Amino acid sequence: MRRRSDFLTVAVAVVAILAVGALVVAAVVDARNAGKRRLGQLQVTEVQQLARSMDTRINQSYSSFEGLLTPPYHATLRNRSDAKRLEQLQALSPKATTGLVLVNRNGVVVNGTLLRDPSVIGKRLNRPGLAGVLAGKPAVLNVAPGITTALPTIALAYPLRSASGALEGAFVAEEEVSPTSQFNQEVAPLAGTNHAQFAFVDSSNTVVASNDTSAIGRRLSDPLVGTRYGLARGHGEVAVVEPVPAAGWRAVFTQPSNDFDGSLTSPLRSALVYLALLTIAIAGLIALILLRRLARAREEQRRLNQLGADREEFISIVSHELRTPVVGLLGFLQTTLDHWERMDDASRRQSVSRAWANASRLYSLSRDVLDSTSLETGHLTYQREVIDLRDAMTTAIAAARELSPDREIALEVGDEPLWVDGDQERLQQVLNNLLDNAAKASPPDGPIVVKALRRGARVILTVHDSGPGLSHEDLRRAFEKFVRGRGNRTVGTGLGLFISQQIISAHAGTISAANAHDGGAIFTVELPMASRPVGIGS
Repeated sequence: MRRRSDFLTVAVAVVAILAVGALVVAAVVDARNAGKRRLGQLQVTEVQQLARSMDTRINQSYSSFEGLLTPPYHATLRNRSDAKRLEQLQALSPKATTGLVLVNRNGVVVNGTLLRDPSVIGKRLNRPGLAGVLAGKPAVLNVAPGITTALPTIALAYPLRSASGALEGAFVAEEEVSPTSQFNQEVAPLAGTNHAQFAFVDSSNTVVASNDTSAIGRRLSDPLVGTRYGLARGHGEVAVVEPVPAAGWRAVFTQPSNDFDGSLTSPLRSALVYLALLTIAIAGLIALILLRRLARAREEQRRLNQLGADREEFISIVSHELRTPVVGLLGFLQTTLDHWERMDDASRRQSVSRAWANASRLYSLSRDVLDSTSLETGHLTYQREVIDLRDAMTTAIAAARELSPDREIALEVGDEPLWVDGDQERLQQVLNNLLDNAAKASPPDGPIVVKALRRGARVILTVHDSGPGLSHEDLRRAFEKFVRGRGNRTVGTGLGLFISQQIISAHAGTISAANAHDGGAIFTVELPMASRPVGIGS
């Protein structure tokens, strides 16, 4: 009887341990499945954010074209006025490898820039989707052979209207589809690692941009990427597809299931090992692992949400900041052209000066964006030589006075040369950013004082504005990326001071911000002195 009781006790114990083990395994399996679902939700959220960001970008491009393509455009064969306006727009992107095209209401090419074969003028442009644009709806045309480049292209097309609102034709801006295009360089890093692939695909299922360079310009043949949106699993792969309505595209993410799920299967294997050792503590260990995993998932969700918000805000900021000087530039130039004969020399000079100021502002904004990208990739270059810093200061202040002719900008610098070893254009860029920052912080009639002097083996340059000064938060984050304005002001791209700090650091110098005792903020740049160049007297 006792032996039978002991056997029963052992059996009950074994069954209890097996039951606990089964519960642990069931809990781990359920948590693993929940983790997989959560990872899928996170990836869907990220792809949705990228798709919305691209949709916003395309819509803002339409809005920009609406401002740039104001009547009159004649859309007639080789019209000189149209050709001149196209050349002006092309000149805004001097490094562009693709051009601009005008077609009339019948789809016939009537004007263009960077045309590979000028004989295409007078011939019909056969691109899918163009008919819809000629009917009055802007669109991004699918991948097709280009007429301004030998590479395949997409094209942003916008209808042209007369002053009365009648459709006159369409404006077509081609952009190459290749691994080296600026657009693809923006898209390529979005996939991450672990064999993940990310792409934008047009309505003909052709890859417009991707981190997989072999797929660019080819039709997508993945069996999971059909007409459905959202998350799909199968064929050993995970896929997420989301729409980009403004362009008629889809954002597509794919990754092998094993790489996507990562270490989510590890808790299950650990649970089985610990169950074999009859360790009840495995339940607590697995719970701890899962809690930490879920905490990381929540943190990743927060980071992705913040990343998406920052990306959309930055695209909105840059689009708005670029559109303002472009509209001003074209407006002043158009006014000058229309009233040239009736304007005296002073009026012409004033109008051209204002156009130049807007062009300078546009150049600075675009340079800041490009320089920010170059800094992240480590490709920002410098042409260094021994220069007199006073020359860069004089040029920068002259440009600032052109932008704000009514503002007092005082320059206090001695007669002694201030020799530094550096890139004059980059140092002038720093001064331009500091002056622009000071002008935004100061009232319209507030003065700005720029000083430079030699202190031992260093050159000390200061820019003192007449604004309200810097808050504690402004002082702490003044040189961080995308930090804009002071207090409640939000102007600029938030890149100027960040880029300035990187440039000064590359010159073995320092840049700092502080509040002045008599009001306003002072930005101070310190650079090492250099020896006087050979052949230049004292």
